[in-house]
Amino acid sequence: MLDKNLFFDENAEQLTTAGSTNVVDLNDIRNIAAGQPVYVESLVRTAMTDASSDSTMTLTVETDDNAAFSSPTSLQTIGTFAATSAAGTKLSVALAITDSYQRYIRVKYTVANGNLTTGKFSTYLTLMPSVNTIYADGIA
Repeated sequence: MLDKNLFFDENAEQLTTAGSTNVVDLNDIRNIAAGQPVYVESLVRTAMTDASSDSTMTLTVETDDNAAFSSPTSLQTIGTFAATSAAGTKLSVALAITDSYQRYIRVKYTVANGNLTTGKFSTYLTLMPSVNTIYADGIA
């Protein structure tokens, strides 16, 4: 079960370098990852494609003291998806235990060789990363 408030993106198209659609407000949980690991998990929902099959998408966790992220600080890299990542490909990493978190966190998607033509992602916080195999949606 996932909490809607802990989603950075849900089946959102990301083709260029940008921050996640949603930010998570840590106002009530300042000591994130203290005691029990909290994971950031990202799942490719629609396969990534590009003209040359050479693009990559790197995901990083950023923090800031304001929801507009006018002066974000990068905290850690979640991982990198290759240009031809199929639907169901996922990245999962425990959030770093640090006192550097400010009030808000988001995920930044950074595209290299930026010619992606498709790619949708769901990225969220969870206490238990999924270990099951995720398959592409069979609904047209």
